[in-house]
Amino acid sequence: MIHGISPAEAKRLVEEENALLVDIRESEEFAHEHIEGARLEPLSVLTLLSPDPDRERPAVFYCRSGSRTKDNTASLEGRGFTATYLIEGGLEGWKKAGLSVVRRTAPIPVPRQIQMIAGSLVFIFSLLSFFIPAFTWLTLFVGVGLVFAGYTGICLMAKLLARMSWNRPKSCGCPNAGN
Repeated sequence: MIHGISPAEAKRLVEEENALLVDIRESEEFAHEHIEGARLEPLSVLTLLSPDPDRERPAVFYCRSGSRTKDNTASLEGRGFTATYLIEGGLEGWKKAGLSVVRRTAPIPVPRQIQMIAGSLVFIFSLLSFFIPAFTWLTLFVGVGLVFAGYTGICLMAKLLARMSWNRPKSCGCPNAGN
C-alpha cells in the first residue's frame, strides 16, 4: 500500500533510511527543476522499465503537484519496493515546505515552441490579411502544415526547431567529452 507523507518526512526517509527519491515527471520537467538526488522514472515509460535493483529500499515518489502520483498508485506499487510513499503536494509541496530544489534553465519543450510559433504566425498573418489579402494564403499554409503534422506524425517545424542552438544539448566543456 502506498502512503502519503509530508515533504519533511520524505526528506527524513531519504537522509536517515536511505530511501530512493523517484521523480515520475517527464524528462523536460525534470531538466528544469527537481529534488537533488532524485532518480527520473517518467510515468510514460514506467511499465517498460526493468525491475529496479534497489527494490529492497523504500521508495518515495513525486510529481509536480502530487496528482499524477495519486492517480497512478497501482503502477508505482507494482515497481515492487519494500515500502512505497508519495510526497503530499509533490514538488510544489516540497518547495512550500522550504526545502531546496535543483533549478536549471532549460529550453521550452519543442511542442510548446511549435504551438507558440504557429499561433503567432496565424495571428500575425490573419491581421495582415486585412491589409494585404495574400497573407490569407500564408495563414492557410500554417494550418495545412499543422494538419499534415497531426496526420503523418512528421512535423517540419519541429525538425527545424530541433536544430536551433537553444534546443541543442550544451557541451560540458570537457576535453574528452563524447569519447
